Amino acid sequence: MDGCQTSEEGIPSPTCIIHAPEIHTDKSEADILEAQPKSSVSQVGNHLAEVAVQVASPTSSINKDANEDGPESSALPTGNSEESTKFTLYQKMTFVSITIATMADVAAFSIMTPFFPIEAESRGLSSVTVGFTFSIFSLASFVFSPIFGKILPVVGARFMFLAGSFVSAGCCILFGFIDEMPTQTTFTVFCMVLRVVTGIGASASMTASAAIIAYAFPNNVGLASSVNEMVAGVGSMIGPAIGGLLYSAGGFKLPFIVLGAVDLCFIPINYFLMPEHGTKNEKMGSLFQLLRIPAIWVTMTCVLQGSIAMGFLDPTLSPHLKELKLNIDEIGFVFLGFSALYAISAVIFGYLADKTKATRIIMVLGSYGGCISFLLLGPSPYLNLPFTTPIVLSSLVIGCSTIAMIVMPSFLDMLNSAKWYGIPNDLGLNGMISGLWTGVFSLGSMLGPIIGGSLKQGFGFGKATTLLAGSCIFTMLVLCFFGVWEYRCGKGKRIPSSRRISLHSSTDEERSPLLDGINT
Repeated sequence: MDGCQTSEEGIPSPTCIIHAPEIHTDKSEADILEAQPKSSVSQVGNHLAEVAVQVASPTSSINKDANEDGPESSALPTGNSEESTKFTLYQKMTFVSITIATMADVAAFSIMTPFFPIEAESRGLSSVTVGFTFSIFSLASFVFSPIFGKILPVVGARFMFLAGSFVSAGCCILFGFIDEMPTQTTFTVFCMVLRVVTGIGASASMTASAAIIAYAFPNNVGLASSVNEMVAGVGSMIGPAIGGLLYSAGGFKLPFIVLGAVDLCFIPINYFLMPEHGTKNEKMGSLFQLLRIPAIWVTMTCVLQGSIAMGFLDPTLSPHLKELKLNIDEIGFVFLGFSALYAISAVIFGYLADKTKATRIIMVLGSYGGCISFLLLGPSPYLNLPFTTPIVLSSLVIGCSTIAMIVMPSFLDMLNSAKWYGIPNDLGLNGMISGLWTGVFSLGSMLGPIIGGSLKQGFGFGKATTLLAGSCIFTMLVLCFFGVWEYRCGKGKRIPSSRRISLHSSTDEERSPLLDGINT
């Protein structure tokens, strides 16, 4: 090309590069090779191979982009290297803060389970009203979690996390004084109001904690989330036990005051322990952009299925176990074992999701296992199996693992799908996904007991679990067919425009061999 100066090594000058025609990735390989001298054919081949690898394997480019996120990216494990197993001080401080607060928050939420229904019925509340008092907590979380996920980058993750814990702890203490309400109406109204506000605070803290984990552990999202889920499970196990003991020792007020005060005490500790996440320049994530991705809807269906399956057992499992002649202590031990096995399984499958990146396969296997578990739990009247303790307990063991397989990889799958479609992996994206995930899980937690109680009353426990097994098979088929469609018509056939733009833009070092051949 006229006016294009080259050095002795044959490298074009900056002027030549600036005025060179733009190279697009849709240019045929044959055209490029014809224009390129034989001496640089190997360089062209290497460049085209890099582009082909990026198109065929979006996961690799996702990992490569991970270390560009956030102001603390230097402290995080790099995405284009081997996954780091040694965590930094920043990550350790963050994780300790989140797990401490999570355990305290969940324990405070769950202390009322063993004694509140008795107290409420003594004040004249019906069982329906008592059930709604429990469910309205999840309803508030479902409504507000996506909102908090949207505004999280602006208000700050640490502030939202601590503020949510403060609101929840304060409401826990106030709930201890509702027994002094003079009338049944005021008692009912204050119960509902405090549970709603507690749900709002819980949704803020849980949304922020999930976003912080994804932001601080870009290469270990599944493992970190699953360990935090295990800690939440421990809190849900010890909360009712502590609540029952304190209620027996000091009456209605003592459990709420003690655990609420403990939760408050952890807030200043976490304030100094937890680093700040995000900056004032962080942008809010786009909910509309996220919901345009088909994979997000499919994964949210799996989250809903898993949370409904867990909530389904709350009002139905105890009466079912009583038919096996189990006493109250043995039934309590079954629930304790169920929670413990779920927590352990969550860590295992969260770790596997991180290592293998096979989130969809794990969720498909979990849905299939869930179907088997609920067919045996009834047992289904169509199987003609005997109703025995070994069969029922075996089904619960299978159910613990399979529900964890459905739920735990889902957050990582949503995050990877959003990143593959070109959404920047920043605090805005993490906040939106954590808000959606928490909201959908809360919706399932609210619907699960309602669906379980209604189906058991209308069809009996055996047919109710059969219907739930059918929903697991439906979820599995949706995952399978969507995976085929996504490969044949989605990721396997076309590149989203956002990623196509990123492929067109390359550095001078990558483009110079091509430009050198075209210009000579």
